[in-house]
Amino acid sequence: MSNYQDVLRRLAAYRKRIGMTQIQLAEKMDISQEQYSYLENGVTKLTGRNLNILLQSGWNIDYIITGDEFDSGKTELEEAFDSFGEGKEKEFIMKLCAEIMIERAGKYYTPKKKVQENLILLEAMLKSWRRFSMIYFVRQRMDLTQIAMAEKLGVGIKKYRELEREVRYPDAEMLLGFYDMSGYRPMLFLNFYDRRLLLIKQIWSMLTSKEKKIMLEFVRYMRTML
Repeated sequence: MSNYQDVLRRLAAYRKRIGMTQIQLAEKMDISQEQYSYLENGVTKLTGRNLNILLQSGWNIDYIITGDEFDSGKTELEEAFDSFGEGKEKEFIMKLCAEIMIERAGKYYTPKKKVQENLILLEAMLKSWRRFSMIYFVRQRMDLTQIAMAEKLGVGIKKYRELEREVRYPDAEMLLGFYDMSGYRPMLFLNFYDRRLLLIKQIWSMLTSKEKKIMLEFVRYMRTML
């Protein structure tokens, strides 16, 4: 079981590593140095808003929450997606690649357990492409009621329902709890970065060189057709 105090230690160490003072980071977060000190010392919790500000500043949120390194660099596949611009064509090719990854999973892609877990998640995303709830997905996989899930997280049922509907985002301690429950990286629960793309990239990173080459050639071919 992970410890929230470890999150705070990583937060402080990360801040010092990039040479920022508490005052400088507090200014970025639009709070006082005293309020930031409360966050770093665990008096108050790191909120979804705090985490989004850190993300926009280039911080590795997944590492701060979990202590685990996830591949977060820009891949050739993402660069190929970018060639479609930011409109409907890019979304279309991303969805098409997601469908192909799932369709060919048993025949073509490396049958690693982690790949399969991510493919199950990707299939769920495809079913509700624009209205997906990560917390709902995890609760359904665990076969829990909303009340049982709220109790697991130590929150009231009203707050839990807001989290599941993504009216509000989980704080850092909740994200740690979700990571312990599911093994899915915290960024997937925040959706500050297109999590559909995040997951496709994560599956891509687990494929063999041959598998990557074929997928990349397909995306580049589609670029000439659209």
